[in-house]
Amino acid sequence: MTVKTLSETTEKKTVVREDDKGFVTDIFTIQKVDPLLAANRDLRNAEKQSMIGNTQRHMKHVADIPSTLYYDLVGKHGTPKENPRFWKAWLNDYDNRFFRTSEGTI
Repeated sequence: MTVKTLSETTEKKTVVREDDKGFVTDIFTIQKVDPLLAANRDLRNAEKQSMIGNTQRHMKHVADIPSTLYYDLVGKHGTPKENPRFWKAWLNDYDNRFFRTSEGTI
């Protein structure tokens, strides 16, 4: 089994895995999400301070999801417009709280 790098940047790495006969068995992308999670945390903390007196929030930024994870979920469950029930449950799940940029539930 061999592993080859298809592309690599500072944030993402795409890798292909081949068997002994040269057939592709897996293609996967690895993405660093530490900067994204830190930015999400900062947005959540900033929102706690700025909500006082702001009653006119009709649209709100609720999450930032890494692109590799987003497209994987879209491939399995459809877009947020096509399957809002899944996306709402996924974003409200406690295990996915670090992708949220605001407190509360959707």
